[in-house]
Amino acid sequence: MKKILIKFSCAVVVLAIITVGTLSGPLKAEAVPTSLSFGGLVSYSTLCTCSANVAIWFTPLWLGNAPITGFLVYNPSSTFLYPGYLIGAPGAWHLGAYTPGVQACFMIVPGGCVLVPTYGVIQFTGTSVPAPY
Repeated sequence: MKKILIKFSCAVVVLAIITVGTLSGPLKAEAVPTSLSFGGLVSYSTLCTCSANVAIWFTPLWLGNAPITGFLVYNPSSTFLYPGYLIGAPGAWHLGAYTPGVQACFMIVPGGCVLVPTYGVIQFTGTSVPAPY
């Protein structure tokens, strides 16, 4: 009789946990987005001589609702390139995602290295064929 009571009690507890979990809904984890989308036309690119990556100047650069202009950084060890592979080629359109706020371009100057301000680092991008000039 005691074993039956223990089994019944365990079944009631398991059923209660399942019912409460189902009624309250699944737990959701919400994270802050780590990347934002971008698109733009490359004007020129320059080597970041201290940090071994490339700063690409986009004109226009679409980071939101209005076009702006500025640098995004291509890091060969962390940026994923989709076919086209014309990263930083003048006249090529780029579309992808970037991590905002990361400052990763440093240039050599007499006495050390200085930071070149950028909008962030490109996570992945696809490129078009450069427009003929």
